[in-house]
Amino acid sequence: MLYKIYWQTPKCTLLLIFMTISACTSKQTINFLGFEGCPNTPILLERLRAASPKSEIIEVDLMRLQTGDPLLGWGAPTIIFDGEDLFGLEPSPDRAVSCRNWSMGLPEVEVIRKALKEKAQ
Repeated sequence: MLYKIYWQTPKCTLLLIFMTISACTSKQTINFLGFEGCPNTPILLERLRAASPKSEIIEVDLMRLQTGDPLLGWGAPTIIFDGEDLFGLEPSPDRAVSCRNWSMGLPEVEVIRKALKEKAQ
């Protein structure tokens, strides 16, 4: 934001122009969807924590959600950032607990870090 301040005395007029720079220092909140017994849940959670150690990660157990909960549209494990799948997968309309098929394998730490950075911008 740009500010202009005029200061006047009988002998001179001074114009001060300055900018304020604000930075967002709040932590990112990330939902991590998984369930006990899913072999990929602990692996992806570990990679997510390594990729973004300062972020608040809310672990959501899909098995404990009520029938019809919108989060059930994604399979486990899934990283939800700002209400969307970090890697662009659309939720299924089925709204049932399921496993996610990571056809190319689980994303590595650096891939997760890069995706979070891109989504945050």
